[in-house]
Amino acid sequence: MPAILGNNLIDAKTQLPPSSSSSRPHKRMDPNELKRVFQMFDRNGDGRITQKELNDSLENLGIFIPDKELTQMIEKIDVNGDGYVDIDEFGELYQSILDERDEEDDMKEAFNVFDQNGDGFITVDELRSVLASLGLKQGRTVEDCKMMIMKVDVDGDGMVNYKEFKQMMKGGGFCALS
Repeated sequence: MPAILGNNLIDAKTQLPPSSSSSRPHKRMDPNELKRVFQMFDRNGDGRITQKELNDSLENLGIFIPDKELTQMIEKIDVNGDGYVDIDEFGELYQSILDERDEEDDMKEAFNVFDQNGDGFITVDELRSVLASLGLKQGRTVEDCKMMIMKVDVDGDGMVNYKEFKQMMKGGGFCALS
């Protein structure tokens, strides 16, 4: 996911310091695992998951979803509109979950680039160091970096934690900060 720093577009996978995500292949679902998970939900083995089967399976996992929300969930997943979830539709859902995990991993890796000492916070000095190593004009001064951090520092501790970083990145990266 590209991150925007000032007026410069930075692709976190190619221009930030190398990380494992740049060499990590896109996760694809294992067809056998998909079938096994699908069969856990398809209680009667008819090749489709009903709302009741989905509800019962989720409740067994300790997940309680109101009927109305469950109906809406099935409607989103049920591409062919037959009121059931078949293995292909379930596969799309399963793949989207894997993709979300990949995105979260990428976000954590980007955060870790900025959090140079690994304490869970991005300080003014760490931000300045990373921006300088990228050769960016933004953040050359301590004051610039303080202002950038202040704009996303929700809890007011003078640093950016992972939650604040994630929110900032979802809002367009550092572009809103300069």
